[in-house]
Amino acid sequence: MKPIRELLKEIAHSSEPDRAVTEHAYQGFSDSEKKDFQQKGLTVYAGKVRELIRTENELLIYHTDRLSAFDRFIGLVPYKGSILAEISQYWLEAAAEVVPTHFLSRPHERVLRCISCTPYKVEVVVRGYMAGSMMRAYQKGVREFCGVKLPEGLEPYRSLPAPIITPTTKAAAFEHDEDATPEQLVQQGVCTKEEWQQISRMALDLFHFGQKKYAEKGWILVDTKYEFGRDAQGQIRLIDEIHTPDSSRLWVKDNYETNLARGDAPEMLDKETVRRYLLEQGFSGQGAVPTVPVSRLVALAETYLKVAETLTGRPLMSVGPLARTPLVQ
Repeated sequence: MKPIRELLKEIAHSSEPDRAVTEHAYQGFSDSEKKDFQQKGLTVYAGKVRELIRTENELLIYHTDRLSAFDRFIGLVPYKGSILAEISQYWLEAAAEVVPTHFLSRPHERVLRCISCTPYKVEVVVRGYMAGSMMRAYQKGVREFCGVKLPEGLEPYRSLPAPIITPTTKAAAFEHDEDATPEQLVQQGVCTKEEWQQISRMALDLFHFGQKKYAEKGWILVDTKYEFGRDAQGQIRLIDEIHTPDSSRLWVKDNYETNLARGDAPEMLDKETVRRYLLEQGFSGQGAVPTVPVSRLVALAETYLKVAETLTGRPLMSVGPLARTPLVQ
């Protein structure tokens, strides 16, 4: 086993960085693997950044190194999947104090073994600060978000009067999610009114829990998305990833006020740095995806790694760049 930090340095200093990324990154199941799984009667699904295998009672989530932004495939971030699996395991185990989760074990560095649940087709986005797409829309004059009306005078990167939920209906991989109000979710049959009340309460409890835990590390949990599902017994559980820098915005607390006082954005520990680069290239989801330099992709992996190792207090290791375990026989 080798520290992922060392492996990322090798890629950064490679004479052929593009080739090194491809060699060290895991892109997901091959066509032959998918066919083999399907022949065994298993359900295989490819999401934006994860591959899933569903058995009768369990779900195996394989974390690839694919990076998405603006609902488009952007590129490969080496070892991202291993890092995010580590962070997800940490938070799913911790979140069990707050809500039921689907997590069972982690049989491989990239794989989470979970209880099979029927997912609610909604991403529950909780926002605590004026940031990201909401900030950009607010600056253009928008004041209502998914049925929540925000007051005038809110400043960029500052906290909202209280956390709000802006749900989006979950689309197929690399298709655009659509904003929705809770009333629309009920009308569309995504969930019942009672289920939404429970889901939204669970999401806010998790957000406050995450903010408190991250604050202890010197970071600000700005916003995040949660997904929920119902198990075979009818219990609503937290599913998918939680509080990772791939699904959340994280800012450094120590220099937050200093940065804002001089007109700078907060120091970010998430993929917003790549989003901002894409926006600078004139890309916000339409047209050809600009090529993101390998240096930026490796820097993002190093940022994610910093989050993982700070949370767990230990260096993250890898058994190899394309290591696989035959988890399904």
